[in-house]
Amino acid sequence: MNPTGTGNHRACSRTPLDLDVALFYRDRPALYGKLRDISFGGALVEIDSVPLKLNEPVALDVFLKEDDRDEHIYSLSAVVIRKPSEGAGLKFDDYDTDTIKGLRRLYQHALT
Repeated sequence: MNPTGTGNHRACSRTPLDLDVALFYRDRPALYGKLRDISFGGALVEIDSVPLKLNEPVALDVFLKEDDRDEHIYSLSAVVIRKPSEGAGLKFDDYDTDTIKGLRRLYQHALT
């Protein structure tokens, strides 16, 4: 990655999505926005105000409503790796079984 955080060095292909998210970092209030695309390696989040720094750890909550049932919330740990003007490029870390299940469900939602 180049020092400006731009460029495209993705190891996984991205799937477009339009889901509500909350981004948490440090001890600040949540930033709310939209999940624009996702892969098994990371995601692009669109947020109006992005005071994030490169390599900063964050937590991402993704909200998914299925068939008029309750919203499912998937929490993912990530690190900021890009700072495009529209938001933040995130790389997921700390994968566990629940994270993999959540990512699979998000992919299934995107394909329907």
